[in-house]
Formats: sequence, C-alpha cells, structure tokens
Amino acid sequence: MFDIALLVFKDACFAAAAGLGFAYACMPPKKTLIFSALLAAVAHSCRFLLIQSQIFSIAAATLFASFLIGVLGMLCAKRLKVPAEIIAFPALLPMIPGIYAYKAVLALFSYIRATGAQQKLAHLISFFDNALATISISLALGTGVSITLLIFYEQSLMITRGARGK
Repeated sequence: MFDIALLVFKDACFAAAAGLGFAYACMPPKKTLIFSALLAAVAHSCRFLLIQSQIFSIAAATLFASFLIGVLGMLCAKRLKVPAEIIAFPALLPMIPGIYAYKAVLALFSYIRATGAQQKLAHLISFFDNALATISISLALGTGVSITLLIFYEQSLMITRGARGK
C-alpha cells in the first residue's frame, strides 16, 4: 500500500512540474500557474491509478482524466475569472503519448532496415500497435476536455465577464 502511494506521489510531482512548465511557457496570468500544475498532478495520478487497477486501458483512463481536467479547470476558471482553456490545456500536456509515437517511428525505421520476413512482420506489428495507441490517447485527450468545455459552453463565456472592470 505504501509503495503504490509513493508511486502516485512521484507521478503527481512529475506531472505537476511538467504542467507548470507548459503553463509557464504559454505566459498566462501568474495566478493560474499553480492551478495548472495541480490539475496536471491530480489528473495524471488519476490516470495512473486507473491504469494500475487494470480495469481501464490507457486510452480510457486518459479520456476519464482529461474529462476530470475539464471539470476541475472550469471550477478553477470560475474562481479565477479566466478562460478555462488557460488552466486546462497545460494540464493535458503531461499526458501526451510521446513514448508511443517514438516507438512507432522507431519500429517504422526498423521495418525499413529489416531483411527477413519475420523481422519485418514483428516491426510492422510494433509500428501499428504504438501508432494506434498514440492516436487513441491523443483523441482521448482532446475529446475528454472538449466534452467538458462544450457542456459548460455558456458558463465558459460568462466566467470572464466579471473580470473586465477589475
């Protein structure tokens, strides 16, 4: 039990650092930086726990976590009177499936260099496995947060109205 808690804590810290870095690079209002980091930590940890439970695939866990980012981003945005996208999108970036894309490209190059039919088949299977994982995770990221922003579209437009005169 302690081991999994330590793993979740490490995962949350690394995701928060990445979320903070991505948020800072976009130059948002300073008050939103910590919220982007916290959202990244919570959502990435949630995804990690869902994957570890072996009930959800990585794509389904990512969909749930990105929906969670959208909901929590709307709540934070309402409190801070900023658009939800400013908080939510940097929190999504630590979940981008870079390793799967890298493995897909590596498998494609290995396929091109391979000479035997068995080797080519193994690399081709690896390519499609990793490419489909990359696509499904990327679609889950976009879909999860977009659903939230579409559900709360009217509220999203009204959030920044009170902040104009301040």
